[in-house]
Amino acid sequence: MSDAARDVLVQTLETVSTAAWGELTRLKVYTPDYRPLSWLAVWRAFAEIYPGRWALELYPPADELVNDAHVYHLWLLPEGDAPPCPLNLANKYR
Repeated sequence: MSDAARDVLVQTLETVSTAAWGELTRLKVYTPDYRPLSWLAVWRAFAEIYPGRWALELYPPADELVNDAHVYHLWLLPEGDAPPCPLNLANKYR
């Protein structure tokens, strides 16, 4: 792992209950200096802490956007859960 990747932090925050997905846990991915991260850097940090797990990243409409820092929020699915088959692009492209 590179030195740059080492300072990417994954903080586990609150768990909420949803009708559609069950219990989801919010994760915060960021660096101490809040620098921008690539999608791959966020994924690598997530996968290192939660190997084999699924998480969702949501994109809100403009009037609900909170964009104060380079912080990436993921919603961790319960252990053993996966998104519905059509949402898993590996099923389509592999």
